Amino acid sequence: MFRVSAVDELVDKALVDYAIAKHSTKKPGMILINNPWGESNEKGLKAALEAKKIPYAGIEKFETNDVDVVPQLARPEGSGLPDVLFLVANVAPSSQVVKSLEPHGLERADRVALGTGGPAASASWRAPSASKVHFIQTYSFSGKLAPKGEAVLAALKKKYPEIKTLARRDPRPWASPTPYDALHLTAPRHRQGRLGRRPEDPRGLLRHRQLRRPDQSPSRSRSSPENQDALSEKDYIFTRFVEGEILPLTQ
Repeated sequence: MFRVSAVDELVDKALVDYAIAKHSTKKPGMILINNPWGESNEKGLKAALEAKKIPYAGIEKFETNDVDVVPQLARPEGSGLPDVLFLVANVAPSSQVVKSLEPHGLERADRVALGTGGPAASASWRAPSASKVHFIQTYSFSGKLAPKGEAVLAALKKKYPEIKTLARRDPRPWASPTPYDALHLTAPRHRQGRLGRRPEDPRGLLRHRQLRRPDQSPSRSRSSPENQDALSEKDYIFTRFVEGEILPLTQ
């Protein structure tokens, strides 16, 4: 197995590092979906915060079918007024949290919600407070792209003419890089077996450098039997909604 997607433990480290570097967090709170994914991220966020010696204000859970999460958003304030909220939830629940931020006053300039990829696939972009939600992605087609990115985006638009912009209303542009790179890691091995050739080192979208193959020795790659992930926490990017599109926070 060789993974090219985001990893909970590394995402949690990236969320904490970003909260410290960009928002000088001193006491963040957590609002997590009540399922094994939420539990996994609770463990990872606690470990990442403990490593930085930063306490957390509180942890709240909510269900997939909750339509009002204001009570959960209110409770952490009573235990220390979190300066940042870590949000981990699937698509629909993420949208409910983002929509609840504004009526509860959590959209203030000194407060942001930092999330995993859940908000990207939801209707969160319609909420007035959407710009206050910063979430992780592994790739962005916006801005100046490397030749590989330009070629893939052009191919996407050719196959799907309805893609006129990078607006999040069409998920194909931002959802395609991970399966694209996964396929390009496996296809060379298939060709090697069929043609008896040594495969070329694949160049993917998610990293400007060559993708790390699991069969490479430690002297050539960071891959090892203990590390089968193509991406580290340093490879993630933070994004937000700008007029309905998902753009890196550097833009």
